[in-house]
This record gives sequence, structure tokens and C-alpha cells, in this order.
Amino acid sequence: IHHDLSPHNHNIPSSAPPIPSTNGPSSIHTTLDDHVVPYKKMVRYRECLKNHAASMGGNATDGCGEFMPSGEEGNIEALNCSACNCHTNFHRKEIEGAPSSWDCYHSPQHINRIG
Repeated sequence: IHHDLSPHNHNIPSSAPPIPSTNGPSSIHTTLDDHVVPYKKMVRYRECLKNHAASMGGNATDGCGEFMPSGEEGNIEALNCSACNCHTNFHRKEIEGAPSSWDCYHSPQHINRIG
């Protein structure tokens, strides 16, 4: 094993901010605002959209109404649906607070009015 014992030459520009020391009291003060965890949005997987007849040029879904994980959260089995055995990617994803595709197709501004 070869160890390079020569000193390393690191050039730090004079405009660079000072590097805080990690072996002693820190002069950097933190507040509670620095440690705020962003709000985690709730994600739900709804009906299965997998097209089982795509190879024949048709359209057929299996009718699975909502994703039900096959295993406990954190396990790889939890990514497959116990009802239809499809991966979560085939199920419609619904994010809390985000507009859904239902909202886009059924909003008042997209409905034609006669008059």
C-alpha cells in the first residue's frame, strides 16, 4: 500500500466564505426555522389503469378499484397490488392538494354553455 505523505496544496480564493471548524464551539447559530421539515403530501393510488388488451390493439382494464399493498410498507412486496397483482405505477396516483385529472375534465371553464 502506497501512502502519499507529501503535503497537499489547496488553493482557496480569498473571496471564499470561511470554513467553519468542526472541533470546538461553533460560531454558527441555528434556529428552529433551520430544522423545519417540509409538509409531506399524502399520496393515494386509486383504480388500476393497466391495459391488458394493448398487445391486441384493444382496451381492457381488470376493474381493480383501489390499490391494496401486498406487504408491509417499506417492503418490496408493498409495491404490488394484492387485488390485481399490478405494480403501483399502473394505478392512478392521487396527491393531496394537487388537482386531479377529474378536476381538469370537469371544471366549469371546460363545459360549453348554450346561450
